[in-house]
Amino acid sequence: MARILVLCSRLPYPLTGGAKLRMFYTACELAREHDVELLVVDEAPVDDTAVAKLESVFADVHVFSYPSYRFYLNTIPGLFSRHPLQAHYFHFGAVDAWLDEHEHRFDLLYCNHVRTTEYVQDRSTPKVVDLVDAISRNYREASQDSTGLWRFIYPLEWRRLRRYERRVVETFDRSFIITNADRSFIAEGASYPSLSVLPNGVKPELLERKPTALRAVESGPTLVFLGKMDYFPNEDAAIYFASEVFPLVRETYPAAEFLVVGSSPSDKVTVLDDIPGVTVTGFVENPREYLNLADVVVAPMRHGAGLQNKVLEAMALSRPIVVTSLAREGIKADNGRHLVVADNPQSFAAETTGLLSDVERRRRIGYAARDIVRSHYTWERVGKRLREAVREILELSRE
Repeated sequence: MARILVLCSRLPYPLTGGAKLRMFYTACELAREHDVELLVVDEAPVDDTAVAKLESVFADVHVFSYPSYRFYLNTIPGLFSRHPLQAHYFHFGAVDAWLDEHEHRFDLLYCNHVRTTEYVQDRSTPKVVDLVDAISRNYREASQDSTGLWRFIYPLEWRRLRRYERRVVETFDRSFIITNADRSFIAEGASYPSLSVLPNGVKPELLERKPTALRAVESGPTLVFLGKMDYFPNEDAAIYFASEVFPLVRETYPAAEFLVVGSSPSDKVTVLDDIPGVTVTGFVENPREYLNLADVVVAPMRHGAGLQNKVLEAMALSRPIVVTSLAREGIKADNGRHLVVADNPQSFAAETTGLLSDVERRRRIGYAARDIVRSHYTWERVGKRLREAVREILELSRE
């Protein structure tokens, strides 16, 4: 049994958003075989109840929290650096000092997200990074539709990020990323043998519970989109569907309802509530209950990178889901069998209404979706691969 320090660029609890889910469950899987401590860098105030929950799961939790302005001040040196702003944003001297004092206690340093890698790049302890997504790819996509100051930041930042991500992959003992598409974007033809794909899993309870039966739709179907609603790719997806797709759906189903479910809706998302049939819920205690209400779940993602947890969760609950090609990325699911793919407003609306009109097809797709999640996307399966990789690194370090 080894002692592992997991560095987190946010408090990984409560489990709101795909990033926190991945941080929490990968750390839990490591804790099956090892003593795991968390080092968390986050914006103040930090939820003490959430910290107490983490302390009940892991050997220890070390929290470094700072007011938001301190993070922004950190980026100022980044304006004159070749390093990405992301690396500067999360970098605090007190964390470096703590690591200087405590590094010797750990057999492995495990970084979540490229943001935390600056703390351990030059340390001698074996190190692993979970890049999660190719953030450089995410920023490149965002640069195409950015406005204001971001029009100048994104084009510069994505190039810096990709150089930095490659440097991290070259210097860490092992690196993980969530999809082959993201891996290819970073590698751009190079081999990078230490960089491998580690997909997401779904919450165990989603597969333990019996799915809610799908109903035949008479007049007022419910469509659901789930996501953290201050995150640009989710914000864009909700606006796109509400303004360009949903009106087409309502031509066939005038009483259709579209629920935008997720915490921290931005102002641009909040105003969607004014569109007839659209409801923006904001934070809800159990968002999965809203998925169970859905006649069809939608994931109209046009930006972002990585594997969409929201898609896996809908599939795990046997919900039929219409997605863009981007939202399907990294998921071994066949179009028309496990989910339905559509990439423009007309086809997205047509596929959605087509599913709504055929309850048996929705049931077939929902059952097939649940089966493939059970076969490929459980944390038990993902964790086994993760622990095998960590075991190899630890054995090499002892030779």
